[in-house]
Amino acid sequence: MKVRILLAIGAVLAIACSTPSEPTASRPSFIVEVSGESFRVEVATAQQAQEFRSRLQSGARGVISGELLQGSGGFNTPWRWHLDPATVHAADLAIELCDGRPSLVEADLTYWLGSVRRFCPWGAKVIREE
Repeated sequence: MKVRILLAIGAVLAIACSTPSEPTASRPSFIVEVSGESFRVEVATAQQAQEFRSRLQSGARGVISGELLQGSGGFNTPWRWHLDPATVHAADLAIELCDGRPSLVEADLTYWLGSVRRFCPWGAKVIREE
């Protein structure tokens, strides 16, 4: 009986700890523009926040990359997907496979979530922090 209780507690903790995409009020979020469309990302660390603030201040365009997850995450409305805050980063280069516009991901969400699994639009610009 004690073993079952411990296993149940462990399972609940594993599930709770494996959902880093749930929005929190303490996470910085940024609006990213790609080819006239925008989406929102949240970041999980101070280092990520600084990286995005640097992009915002410089006005530089480049790659914003992260693991795709289903659902808006509570912050990427109206899209039915979001980037996992723990995996989001600004990059100089990325493979073409994960490049695109937010609407492209939305239009074929099953493919993007199941096959590509990342979104890394080229020419992305951080346009504001929220």
